[in-house]
Amino acid sequence: MAKETINVIDIRSDKIICLVAQEIQLLDKGKLTQLIGVGVSRLPVTCQKPLALDDISLKQHISEAVKAAENESSTTIDKVTISISDNMQSQHLTHEVKCIDAKITSDDIKSFFSSKEFSDLYTSNNEPLHSFPISYQIDNNKIVSDPIGLSSEILRTTWHVVSVSKDFLKKIHNIFSELDINVHQAVSSFYASSLAALRESESDLGSICIDIQKNQTYLSYTFDNQLIGFDSVKIGTFHFANDISQIKSISIDESEIYRKKYDTHNIDKKRNTADEQIYQIYLSRAEELAEVIFSLIQKSRFRDLTDNNIILTGYGSKSQIFNKIFSLKLNNSNFRVGATLKLNGPKTYIDNPSFTSSCGLLIYVVNHDLEGSNHEKNTKKRTIISTIYSFFRSL
Repeated sequence: MAKETINVIDIRSDKIICLVAQEIQLLDKGKLTQLIGVGVSRLPVTCQKPLALDDISLKQHISEAVKAAENESSTTIDKVTISISDNMQSQHLTHEVKCIDAKITSDDIKSFFSSKEFSDLYTSNNEPLHSFPISYQIDNNKIVSDPIGLSSEILRTTWHVVSVSKDFLKKIHNIFSELDINVHQAVSSFYASSLAALRESESDLGSICIDIQKNQTYLSYTFDNQLIGFDSVKIGTFHFANDISQIKSISIDESEIYRKKYDTHNIDKKRNTADEQIYQIYLSRAEELAEVIFSLIQKSRFRDLTDNNIILTGYGSKSQIFNKIFSLKLNNSNFRVGATLKLNGPKTYIDNPSFTSSCGLLIYVVNHDLEGSNHEKNTKKRTIISTIYSFFRSL
């Protein structure tokens, strides 16, 4: 009997990535998640969004990635977990429940999922994808780390809920259905990136994970191992190449060559006149992206996390010029470029920031019961650090 595999598909604006993994039992060391198959289908350079492609083209790219992963892993893929990177919204909701016998149980926390607040999220346009409890309050507005077992008439829980467009999700399901592949669950790509790139201490104490992809840059705010918020910036690596293409009057394909060259360029290196012009184009966009991200963080409710850990990942994190500009703007010694930390497999993929969100999908599946819910699995106990953080953010 073939061993069960974990299959994920990361739908990106630059490529479709299919990964196959298996959990391997180690002697006295628990389990190890081993990557055994990879399939990649690159989308056209001019593609802004994969779902903007016609269905036939998109199915061809997905099929190409799946077949390559199947061949490498000697498996058949008929069920997958996929990433979602567009058509999402973030909400913070508060749910209040009266506790039976004035004592809090886990059912009081989970009552959110049968509440009107939660059911109202299922509108004609959207449905919830992830739910994270980020604050607990009991009688007298006292904030606590773990409410279970405490005496209180009332439990008030603040939740961060990520919702996705129903039409968007339906289109994806239909495309995979035509390929005879069942979409078991969907995961936000920025959440997946944070799962793969953050160290355990970073996820616990608070971090901002910045994932620079082709057409957008995603920011995920994590605290006490929970996704507490996210943002996005409509600037990615494509805009660097497009600037060069427009000003130098060359094709996008040619400008991509220059962009990749300057990704690894030493900012202090001397350049000739022609290179200096392209460098200045690249530098201008890098400075803009750094300023936009920094301003977005400073205006958010999560700005205090800039004092903790900043992790840069994704395709655009290879830009040494941007990394230097952004690290100087942050003035934070806890700034680093991150790739996958919690999987075993070829370093070509595991150590490559371009594959962080893809590997994060595998980690998500491993960490979540496949038969469970994306929501109830996050009703974990809070730490005292979270209590302090919640208190100050409520002021």
